[in-house]
Amino acid sequence: MKMKSRFILVSLLTLVLALGSAVSANFSYTANVEKVVLQNGLTILLKENPAFDIIAVSLLTGVGSVHDPVGLEGLTYLTQRNLLSGTEKRSAQELVIELESLGTQLQTAASYDYSGVMMQSTPGSFGASFAIFMDLLNHSVFPEQEFERERYLSLATLASLTDDPMNAIVLGYLELFYGEHPYKLSPYGSALGLSSITTQEARDWYQYMFQPEQMVLSVVGNFATEEILPLLEEGFSPWQNDYAGAVIPREQVDFIYPPENREAVINMPTEAAFLIMGYPAPASFDPDSAAMAVINGILGEGMASRLFTEIRDKRGLAYTAMSQYDERLGPSNLLIFLATHPAQVEQARAQVLLELQRFAEEGLSEAELHQIATEKRGMYLIQNETNLNQALMLAMTELTGRGYQWVDDYMGFFADVTSEDIKEAAERYFQYYTEVLITP
Repeated sequence: MKMKSRFILVSLLTLVLALGSAVSANFSYTANVEKVVLQNGLTILLKENPAFDIIAVSLLTGVGSVHDPVGLEGLTYLTQRNLLSGTEKRSAQELVIELESLGTQLQTAASYDYSGVMMQSTPGSFGASFAIFMDLLNHSVFPEQEFERERYLSLATLASLTDDPMNAIVLGYLELFYGEHPYKLSPYGSALGLSSITTQEARDWYQYMFQPEQMVLSVVGNFATEEILPLLEEGFSPWQNDYAGAVIPREQVDFIYPPENREAVINMPTEAAFLIMGYPAPASFDPDSAAMAVINGILGEGMASRLFTEIRDKRGLAYTAMSQYDERLGPSNLLIFLATHPAQVEQARAQVLLELQRFAEEGLSEAELHQIATEKRGMYLIQNETNLNQALMLAMTELTGRGYQWVDDYMGFFADVTSEDIKEAAERYFQYYTEVLITP
């Protein structure tokens, strides 16, 4: 009964998205965005949105874990974790108390290709909240005791990942797939790297990360541009691109995917078998990325996908079957994940290969292409309703070189994908796989 109800809900959602696509064809996220570039190179994006009484701030830098120096893997993550550990004026506890009293949320994040500091506040508390925001950015001190605490927690989190078969297989797959490329590690880094980082290296790295010429500040919410812009300019104009620290980012290496299948087996005390098969895929903004996203939508997203219906429902070869387009700014991948019985691994793998072959031979019908385009556009609108998500989205597209206007272009990103595009992408990318199997 639960599965039937869920199916009905999905069907209704698809209908709503289709209707939404028709009635909001002229919707624009960026029509009222104002862009300002300071003399130091920092870009500011401002979007007034009085519909929600929240002001969201997203400060992104184009430095992520992929830039961590060799031997200091995890430096970006640990630096971001410690950014909230205290300033010259406020201890970590005082920061929490003061922010809570203002009803303000402040958080940091570290990913593969970028990092950020995000804030949400009400218009009435924005001035006081922004003062704390700038105190954090200008005067964080990385106190030794807090630093060691965050190091311990980070090492414990990293160690716990390998205890779970689901996480263990993903980590094993990334290491085998990417080889010597830094994408092989999660943003947590490595145990050796996390153990080696000093507070001075974290301070230096913070100065490197937050140089204005590689940053975008995006603000979305209930404010007046003429009132908030002078405050932002006063806060960030003094920043300079004068990094002179000792910590230098790693030299980026070319990624060459080998022309062969690669397989690895991990033995763990489990009753089920877990299988990941991955293929190289186009990077974000690559011309082939729209076709690959459509393929992934049909292949393994949701209970109506081909993997789920053909492998799980019709043949009973897996408990779970799904795919994910792991889209990155650099070399990306498409992975298929199966949880199955150890005795059914060979049959399940063979069926996956058949499903992938279908894309190269058959392409997709117009109905399937329209379905995915509608779903992608609808989910994009739903996921970016909040001011914070819009601020992140605007900052990210500007930071990565496409320009913030691409936020609107994305809503039509899949509309021009053809069946021939699907065939060509499948033929180009689905040649050699990287496989990791966890089995008893």
